[in-house]
Amino acid sequence: MAMEFLAILAVCSMPKQFVEKLWGKIELLMNIWTFISECPELLNSLDKKTESLEQKLETLCSLEEDITTELESAKFQPHKKRKREVEVWLRNVQRKKIDIQSIKQEVGKGKHFLRPWLESHVEKNIKEVEELHEQGKFPQGLLLDAHHTSRDALLTTPLVGGISTKRIMKRIWECFADVKVTRIGIYGVEGVGKTAILMHIHNQLIEGTCPFYHVYWITVSQPLSIFKLQNDIAKEVGLDFLDEKDIRKRAAKLFKALKRRERTVLILDDVWKHFQPEDVGIPNKVNECKLILSTRSVDVCRKMNFRETIKVEPLSDEEAEKLFMEKLGLRKPLNPAIEEIAKLIIRQCGGLPIWIIEMAQRMREVDDISEWRNALNEAREFRRELND
Repeated sequence: MAMEFLAILAVCSMPKQFVEKLWGKIELLMNIWTFISECPELLNSLDKKTESLEQKLETLCSLEEDITTELESAKFQPHKKRKREVEVWLRNVQRKKIDIQSIKQEVGKGKHFLRPWLESHVEKNIKEVEELHEQGKFPQGLLLDAHHTSRDALLTTPLVGGISTKRIMKRIWECFADVKVTRIGIYGVEGVGKTAILMHIHNQLIEGTCPFYHVYWITVSQPLSIFKLQNDIAKEVGLDFLDEKDIRKRAAKLFKALKRRERTVLILDDVWKHFQPEDVGIPNKVNECKLILSTRSVDVCRKMNFRETIKVEPLSDEEAEKLFMEKLGLRKPLNPAIEEIAKLIIRQCGGLPIWIIEMAQRMREVDDISEWRNALNEAREFRRELND
């Protein structure tokens, strides 16, 4: 029709320049008419997308409320703090809510010439709201363990045993470095020095630059009680069982708490009877928790299916005599007769540092040979009881 109109103008001998200008205006009017005819469709599309944006924002706000509620509850949990990424996410949600409110106001003004721009902006925000919702799932949880694990070092004395003790320490550290080893058993007779070794390991773990973030020491009470052991571990990690009495539920909570911490070392000292760590709630996977315990019997380690067991041997005769003399603190040489009794006492101690040290400290500054003979008799009685 437009071409026919131009032909008529040409026949009417209109100037060419005038015809071209006129045609430009006609073409503009036709474009406007096309836009107006399509306007209802554009308006409908924008309204649908705006409605979709509002629905997605509502879902995001629900998630925000759930997270805020959980964070409020966490205020009453000791040794917990919210993760920084959660703080950032909450701020981003607030900013996005403000942005969307501005867009809704612009849409409400009904400025048709802004509709194409608004539609693209709505689409962009829909995508960003979806991304925020996905980010807000936080599969690793909202909270960090804020429990102070850089504890004070345990009070220790220098380790005795020379090369043999150094070899044991070296083997323990090799087990810590081996990702396949999650359970380590240290065994040996009473008084041989297992606790002393573990105390030094504990101190080196918390004071040195090791790949473990959390180190917990538990002295296991006797007789063994799973319920009591759960309480002791929970107290160390900052977990409150409240009024929960069911051992299985307590184990599940403890398992979750230890698993979240990652790279944890749990030291259980003086375990007399075997138990299954899973019954307590102790994880057994790489990077979750390394369990190391001391016990008098290797059977405890075997029944608990420990991958590594390390025996602590008594001191050699030479090491035992050296330790006794150090603790005796001589200011002058011993009387030859007393020296012979001292060697018999050392032998009766069976190479056990705890008894060697106790006897040496008891006999310090004693010159009466009768007291030395009494000490020897007591040492022999101790040895008989130990053998029984």
